Amino acid sequence: MMPRVIRSPVACLMLVVGAILGVGYSSAHAQAPSSVRQTPHLVFSTYLGGSKGCFPGGGPLTFAQSAACDAQGNTYVTGATQVSDLPVLHAYQPGPAADSTMSAFVAKYDPTGKPLWCTYLGGNKQSKGAGVAAMPDGGVAVAGLTTSDALGPFPTSITAFQAKNNGQSDYFVSVFDANGNLKYSTYLGGSGVEGPPAPSTFADDSAPGNIVAVDAAGLVYVTGFTDSGGGAGAIKFPVTHNALQNDLAGMQDAFLCIIDPSKTGMASLVYSSYLGGTHNEQGHCVAVEASGRQTTVAGFTHSSDFPTTANALRRLAPPPGFLSNGFVTRIESSFPGDPASVYTMSYSTYLGADTSDARDDTYGIALDPKGLIVATGRTQSAGFPMTTRRPAIFNRAPYLKAGTSGDEPYLVKINPSLNGKASLVYSTFLGGGSPSGQWGSFCTSVGVDAGGTVYVAGETCAPGVKYARASHPVKAPAEFPYTQDALLKALQGSYDATFMQIKPGGSTLGYSTYLGGKDSDRTYGLGVDPFGNVVLAGLTFSADFPLINPAQTWPGNAGFQNAFVTKFSVATSDAGAIGSPRLLPED
Repeated sequence: MMPRVIRSPVACLMLVVGAILGVGYSSAHAQAPSSVRQTPHLVFSTYLGGSKGCFPGGGPLTFAQSAACDAQGNTYVTGATQVSDLPVLHAYQPGPAADSTMSAFVAKYDPTGKPLWCTYLGGNKQSKGAGVAAMPDGGVAVAGLTTSDALGPFPTSITAFQAKNNGQSDYFVSVFDANGNLKYSTYLGGSGVEGPPAPSTFADDSAPGNIVAVDAAGLVYVTGFTDSGGGAGAIKFPVTHNALQNDLAGMQDAFLCIIDPSKTGMASLVYSSYLGGTHNEQGHCVAVEASGRQTTVAGFTHSSDFPTTANALRRLAPPPGFLSNGFVTRIESSFPGDPASVYTMSYSTYLGADTSDARDDTYGIALDPKGLIVATGRTQSAGFPMTTRRPAIFNRAPYLKAGTSGDEPYLVKINPSLNGKASLVYSTFLGGGSPSGQWGSFCTSVGVDAGGTVYVAGETCAPGVKYARASHPVKAPAEFPYTQDALLKALQGSYDATFMQIKPGGSTLGYSTYLGGKDSDRTYGLGVDPFGNVVLAGLTFSADFPLINPAQTWPGNAGFQNAFVTKFSVATSDAGAIGSPRLLPED
């Protein structure tokens, strides 16, 4: 799990103002855009939530967990909610199921932020959307977790691979068409626990990263983690005959599944395999090339024998005592979508410090235009592998130490066609990790545009420092580095969401900003569209989160989480930009 968001006790005084105005707080500051803007700016920014808890004693919280964009510039968001009055539209499921304590939701917005459809998705007990990816035909694939059982089952299709919950919690995989109609939906799991052990409700930080991806043929790729093995009387996590690993190796393993939603029943599970060593793994994120031939899974491992390849950046585990390393694994398919396909592990590596106190995790991955792997996450390891043969944004953080320092975000690019250290194209710290643990930062999500520019997002509680480009190795600042053109140059609340743009070479921070209000905010999802726009989604406790052209203003649940959806334009043209966001004063 990631560090919990701690909400500050600031009273939500803007609630009444927002309700009276019925518009975003940016309305009084709107202005016509200039003809050319080099600085990223907001296209739209909105709350998504409700005010009425769906069960007695439950808080009216909503959080977004993942975001994606399609070829037309539409935005998809998924997450979870405990409210009964989410602003549904053309909904497949208009409200929470009976006895539900938490429902997943799926929402679609057009390029300007206008809602196209929004639906609940869940059965009794609890469900959470954890990953979302656009389908090539205009629909969307959603994956998540559910504890819903036969008394109030999660909605499945007649074509489902698995029609019922096999254990305490199972993953689900659902596919909607462009208009929000359910085309395919299935449980996915064994008789143990899939994902984190379920408390009364799933926590927002219990499954970071985007766990689903889609290829050009519409095959759906899913990762996660499971403790459902093949013991006596147990129902094993489903695996296919061509799995690279056909049973649980440790206490908890990652997995990779490929689903063809155009098929029915058993035939719809194209491939499924465990991935792990003799201790614990979690699959946090997955990315796939358009052809489906190469799939990359990343997450973290506690195992000293995680499966690696000869060409890995690092084949061997850190010395005994290490807390965690990230991992990055690429798997190739000889005939994507064909049940007879042969799968091979073409690249697999530990990613983190090679020390006995290593503490590293990989939360997000994406592929650049050449198919190289870009990964982000967090580390407390001063020895996290850095590149020194070329400039980096920051390539030293000597103050990091597990159990003492705060978390530091990192960004790496890997070329899996190269061997060993040569496969690390670049690696850089991103700043914001306190030596004393007083504050910290991490990145949960990453995306790459057609030009190779990388975007990351996450959270920080660190004070700010202005970024200055350097042509020589530079120590990462303990403060969060913002750029001169940042939307917000100072920490607004106890925690703020963050958004950073890294130039293609990995040595320059092009843009960096805080994003939030006077309480706590965090980004989980990030999507990049073909038109130079980046969408962020996450959670906020702030009543003054920066809004522009909002579909929904503050929904009236003071003191609780709401989801936010924010779209930045990062192109040089101002096409589609309307107005300016409300900017809070700098400290």
